[in-house]
Amino acid sequence: MTLTISELRQAHKLWFSRENIRFSGDLEYRILHSKAGTPYLVRRTYGFSDMFTGVRTAHYRLNRIGPDLQFVQLEEEVFPTLQAVKAWLKS
Repeated sequence: MTLTISELRQAHKLWFSRENIRFSGDLEYRILHSKAGTPYLVRRTYGFSDMFTGVRTAHYRLNRIGPDLQFVQLEEEVFPTLQAVKAWLKS
């Protein structure tokens, strides 16, 4: 079964609330799977990139999704492009 963003939004209404999206600086969401089939929430976000420099810079972050639709882990790596995300998921 393939996980959809609608299913994830339904399971995490507070995470996807307008207030949380505005606070976290998220711009876009999608679900991609690793080579092993593990689903990840891919977030294009400003995050807190302007905290020290004052310059907002969009980047990508990954949250691994567990079988119960819970966010298991935030990957430490920050990705500059969607192509970099896809390359990491294929490795």
